[in-house]
Amino acid sequence: MSAVMTKPKKRTRLDRKFDKLRAAEEAGKLGKSKLSRSMRKLLENRLAIVGLVVFLIIILACICAPLISPYDPNATDLRSMTQAPSWAHIFGTDKLGRDVFTRTLYGGRLSILIGLGSAMGAAIIGVILGCYGGYKGGLFDKFVLRFSEIFMSFPQLILVMMLGTIFGRGLGNLIFIFILTGWGAVYRQARAKMLSLREEEYVQSMQAFGLSDFVICYKHMLPNAIGPVVVNITLSTAMFILDEAAMSFLGLGVPPEIATWGNILNASQDIYVMQNYWWMWLPVGIVVSLFVISINCIGDGLRDSTDPTQQG
Repeated sequence: MSAVMTKPKKRTRLDRKFDKLRAAEEAGKLGKSKLSRSMRKLLENRLAIVGLVVFLIIILACICAPLISPYDPNATDLRSMTQAPSWAHIFGTDKLGRDVFTRTLYGGRLSILIGLGSAMGAAIIGVILGCYGGYKGGLFDKFVLRFSEIFMSFPQLILVMMLGTIFGRGLGNLIFIFILTGWGAVYRQARAKMLSLREEEYVQSMQAFGLSDFVICYKHMLPNAIGPVVVNITLSTAMFILDEAAMSFLGLGVPPEIATWGNILNASQDIYVMQNYWWMWLPVGIVVSLFVISINCIGDGLRDSTDPTQQG
């Protein structure tokens, strides 16, 4: 009886992909990528990359302000008052003859410092209280939760303005007010993350071995909850920069002689200035908008790359 010849099965494109993965695994090439999966996903987000480029350009321009502009941000020149943009003054001059471009660069230093410093301070307080309260629970957690609800029950800007009138103007006072009103959101976010993590098996195993609560909470659980906190820091930075601009615009922020983005925008309170001297407020307004949008784009990219539910 003659043997029956079987026709070989045609290989599909999926079979060839599996062959490549099998070969890469046998060669030991899988799992050794220089960039993690989250970083690759972030780099694939074009909007986040554009935001990062704009963010770095503005940051570097503010840091290198003495190298970019030869003018003093506070030096007045009454012979050059309200000059339109030109090669000598890219953004023109204000009512005291000060170069608006120079004040925008130097003002960015303080505005970014206020925004980033306030966001970092609020994050530190919120993480410390939220992690321990979410893990331990009990009376401490209930007290801090209710205390945070007091600040979060008021509109952010209204509460900031109210405290600004109480504490007075000043750089330190403004940062303190932003930290005092901004830690609640980070606290609740860190607390919610710890409430879910404390039910994991590795946490219960460490509890069975008798490890300290502080070691379990801050050394082993906190790294798994830091992703959403980093995203919150970026978004809080943008929010505090806008709050500083609003406070200084209303005359409740940094003293007017100090260059900040908000103090430069303060000149647009006069309707005559808005209609006839657009260069005193429009360029810095565009810079603030671009910087805040870039931070939000970076925050969205970090959220999509660190959130396990968004992983493809």
